[in-house]
Amino acid sequence: MHIKVKFLAYFRDLFQSREKIIALPEGARLRQLLGSLCDSAERHKAVFGKEESLSPHIVIMKNGVPVQNSGGLDAALENGDVIAIFPFIGGG
Repeated sequence: MHIKVKFLAYFRDLFQSREKIIALPEGARLRQLLGSLCDSAERHKAVFGKEESLSPHIVIMKNGVPVQNSGGLDAALENGDVIAIFPFIGGG
């Protein structure tokens, strides 16, 4: 299956792309997708926090829905899904 990954803000520089198409086996989970993307210590540190959880400074959306609301790292992926990765931005 093929998943489109969009990188926003500084993640474009980190992953050297605005978007990528990633091939994964059927039944893959978000954790596997991120593991294949994070092929350097710098990338891994930007995406994962302590104990291999998502960093609190990152937002990941699957088809427009935050993954925290749809299974987190164990969210199932399907062919054609669109994953967006961007930094958490706060303000007021």
